[in-house]
Amino acid sequence: MKLSRFATIVEDYPVTGENLVFNTRTQALIKIDHRFRDALRGLPGSLEAGDPRVREFLPHLRENGIVVEDEQEDAAKLADFFRQLKSGSSELPLEATILTTYGCNFRCVYCFEESVKRNLAMDEKTARAAADWLIRRARKRGIEKLFVVFYGGEPLLNTAPIVTISRALTAWAKSEGRQFAFGMITNGSLLTPAVVDTLLPLGLESVRVSVDGDRAGHDAKRPFADGSPSFDTIIANIESVIDKVPVAIAGNFDRANLPGIPRLLDMLKERGLLKKLRYVNFLPIAPRLGPRSNPGQIEMGECLSFFGDDGMFADIINLKHELAARGIKSPSGLAVNACSLVIEDAGVTIDPRGDIYLCNALLGYPEFSAGRVFDEDFSGKKEEFKAIDAWNKCAPDCPYIPMCQGGCRYFSYLEHQNLSSLVCKRGYYDRIVPELIKLEYHNLKGS
Repeated sequence: MKLSRFATIVEDYPVTGENLVFNTRTQALIKIDHRFRDALRGLPGSLEAGDPRVREFLPHLRENGIVVEDEQEDAAKLADFFRQLKSGSSELPLEATILTTYGCNFRCVYCFEESVKRNLAMDEKTARAAADWLIRRARKRGIEKLFVVFYGGEPLLNTAPIVTISRALTAWAKSEGRQFAFGMITNGSLLTPAVVDTLLPLGLESVRVSVDGDRAGHDAKRPFADGSPSFDTIIANIESVIDKVPVAIAGNFDRANLPGIPRLLDMLKERGLLKKLRYVNFLPIAPRLGPRSNPGQIEMGECLSFFGDDGMFADIINLKHELAARGIKSPSGLAVNACSLVIEDAGVTIDPRGDIYLCNALLGYPEFSAGRVFDEDFSGKKEEFKAIDAWNKCAPDCPYIPMCQGGCRYFSYLEHQNLSSLVCKRGYYDRIVPELIKLEYHNLKGS
């Protein structure tokens, strides 16, 4: 027996003499003392001469992947992990994102759709075709639950497809004993009680609103198309609907608007909104692709790659602590980041034309489309993407392979102009994973 190479140890935490052990493949997290830690590191010899508790808990340790028989077992379990991840499961919901329009009433300075954004709205024919395609896919895969997220552009600029698709999927779910619900990602400017009252009977389950910090920080990043501020309108709309439907806030940041996020949290608390929110989360702004004629012409603009040497490591951790200190539910970031390009049923995105994409970051570029809703099934691009196995190019001793799978395919295109290259960010993971393990421990404890 030996300690798995995917078991990462955070020493002397939460107090001196205690250690956290996290397995990046199984997501198991345990707390042990120094004697137990040393015995795990001393395997296989310590199984006989070391801490007797290791033998006592050996079945539990093996079940959670903390220890394995040998390197061959570790490698075999990793390969099986990826096989299962790729094949999907009918027990999980089929998730689909549907863009009702590429149009938007905002002019966000970092919009990843900027190069493809235009006033193109989904029509009735495409909406019906999208619903029919999803029903065929769910039947083919034996899916029991279908969850749709309406997105854009700004989805509330074109609500007719929301009504058409939701009614069709509700009827299908009822007739076949399946489940259907939908959410929405919106800039919040059109999120009124009347809109929510209309959509709730159709299956609206949750709403995510984009807010990028306090008034000054947000309005600098996310003004209306005419340049006027949007912050006050959005906050007023959240207040007006938050008792009708679960609302979450998700924002984007760089160094310019980061200082305004704690001030936003304080303001939300003062107005009695913070504890009502479903969750709050903020992510660093990433670069975007170039124009449709040349997506490889990367547009950095005010964006940044948070994986870089100065990649806001401390800022990201401090922000997570800001959220935790206020008792806000926020993901630690330790979950397996399953790439939607290479997984059977990770989800699909349908744009206003009816083109199907497997990664939102690639939206609007036809060369990355995996099919159309007017066709029976995916195009050959689906299998081409699914065949990507970048993780096979990783250093064998890297403990983060299950988490990053050889790196983000979108970042592969940003850095190498292809989707299959290794994008190794091990230095970044070495720095941030121990801190995320600590946050996960406190999330599990509820403290």
